Amino acid sequence: MTTERNSNSKKHRNSSENQSPHQVELQGSKATDVELEAENYEEPIQSNLSSEPAVRAAQLLDLTGSEGSIVFYSKARDFDVGDVIFLREKVFSQNGLPPTDPETGLIAQIISKGIASYPQADKKALLKIITTAHARERKRSYNEPKKVIDEFLVAEFMVRASIQKGEWKEPEGKVVTRNVDIFPISPEFLTKHIIKSYPELNLFLGDYKKSPIKVDASGFEKVNLITGMKGGGKSHITKGIIHLQTKLGMPSIVFDINGEYFSLPKAKRLRPTEDFKFRLDQLPVPSIFKVFEQLSLFNTTATENAVRAQLPEIIKDRKDQGKLIDLKYLLTNTEQVIKDEEGLAKNTAILTMRGAYKRGISNLNSYNLFCTEDEAQEEEKVLKEKRHPTFCETTKKQIEEKQLAKQEQHEPKKGVVSLRTVLYRMAYSFEEEDLPQSSNSNLPQSLNDLKNNAEIIVFDIGGLAPTIQKVVVTLVIDQFKSICDKQYQAFNSQRVQIPIYPSIFFEEAHMYMDAVYIDELIPLIRHLGMNLFFVTSTPGALPDSVFRLLDNLIMARMVNQKDIDKVVDCGLADKKTIEGFAKDLPKYHNLFLSAMNGATKNFPLVFQVRDFTTPEKDGGEGLPKSGVTRSMWEIIKQKVKNAES
Repeated sequence: MTTERNSNSKKHRNSSENQSPHQVELQGSKATDVELEAENYEEPIQSNLSSEPAVRAAQLLDLTGSEGSIVFYSKARDFDVGDVIFLREKVFSQNGLPPTDPETGLIAQIISKGIASYPQADKKALLKIITTAHARERKRSYNEPKKVIDEFLVAEFMVRASIQKGEWKEPEGKVVTRNVDIFPISPEFLTKHIIKSYPELNLFLGDYKKSPIKVDASGFEKVNLITGMKGGGKSHITKGIIHLQTKLGMPSIVFDINGEYFSLPKAKRLRPTEDFKFRLDQLPVPSIFKVFEQLSLFNTTATENAVRAQLPEIIKDRKDQGKLIDLKYLLTNTEQVIKDEEGLAKNTAILTMRGAYKRGISNLNSYNLFCTEDEAQEEEKVLKEKRHPTFCETTKKQIEEKQLAKQEQHEPKKGVVSLRTVLYRMAYSFEEEDLPQSSNSNLPQSLNDLKNNAEIIVFDIGGLAPTIQKVVVTLVIDQFKSICDKQYQAFNSQRVQIPIYPSIFFEEAHMYMDAVYIDELIPLIRHLGMNLFFVTSTPGALPDSVFRLLDNLIMARMVNQKDIDKVVDCGLADKKTIEGFAKDLPKYHNLFLSAMNGATKNFPLVFQVRDFTTPEKDGGEGLPKSGVTRSMWEIIKQKVKNAES
């Protein structure tokens, strides 16, 4: 290795204790210094792609294909994992004038750092420890190479793009010679070329070297994964995304395991089995049968076949009469569900089937998941008596009046609500007879309406039995499939200005969704308009389909190799990049990966996440902090501190 240091005087050049570090060759305990010829150093010409001068204390070591490394003196200029650099082919001025040719080179990203190695480095390390160990017995040797040589580091990089005649291009196998100048890339230049941006719909997530990361919200369409080790900040950035999307008019649905999300502004918390239940008259028959299967309700094939044959007709007849249906009604009509078609000859078998049916419906009733007829009637009464506001906001006063009416209507302080109330705006509001139809500008679901009324619906399913969690998620998702279809038809028939396709956030989805269900859900849901976010600290528990169809990945620090290997399968970046970043991401930093049409245009961006809990007046969003784990020991410590003071 060759390094240089300017000397200010002949005395320093001749001093044995102040010589520059040179090519090192250790022979036993003695190092030989090789004098380098003095060289007139010409300051590299500034690059248009950087806001800093070239890094003099850095040199290109090697470059093969898209991988390479640089060696640098960290005390002069350090690099972090994730930093982006410009390897520019050297340009020279003529007669002191700036060059006229456009710049050419490579855009590279640091993916790992390590100690620079050089001949006899291991022997030198051993020598230093021996010298230290025997320091009391003899004078310390000064024959070893100068200390500064131990402070060089090596950074591995991956080539991300090329600069051809000043233009950002794909790498396309381009390489450079060793004769390059190394510049830290200008953060503004980088974000301009890799961030998918649309000013009116941008989400401000953080910054890269103090340059704001504002990504087009549409970049989060379809399948997204937010992951990292426990305590790494997954919930923090997830809450930020939910909140910012809501401000732009995008409603969010959250399946919350750990009680993290219902404190968000505009969030409505629903606790299944308590203040939220399903209505049988509002569920498609296939969804009802899914519940029977998931709970193994009848345990006999004959009973299940009889139920599938007769129950749909019984439900239809009840609806045709304009009457509500509940589990009690299904129970009282056992003989119509399990019919004795052939008289007394098979009476024993029929009685057995009816017994299985009654036990199954009674067990289902004990879960307290479905509204009784009285609860359904009360909900209908509330919906009928309180007119839903129309959605043509024209004045501030109208907006306030409608928001007040909406609050009274959608957030009853007592009683039980079903999806009919919770999702009324998305599924039913545009069907009201008194909505104006005179002109397109008066149609409901305008952009202003969505921004003013977008909600966050949080299903608090933590602590429920896994089978109950699975039923809740299945029925809610089935309802949203229907809603998205209604929204599409309403938009196509010009009954609404903008269709509502919500974002759905699954926290630790593997706890209540099996792999087969997720495999079936993802391809289907991508075509219904909904956007999916999987938030988990154990990505290894998710099925392969999530990673095969992933559009965006946001990853905090991760150390579990099994989980890292799973994330590598996403195919959004090479294995070296993901492995290099996973364990070395600094605190409060995330890796952002996307597909070519995603938020970062397939560029692996390491950025610092905003503190969304900072008050709005200080540039934050004023969001509540993450939940605090209850601890008896922390309380005891506080008591001890108080007593001591």
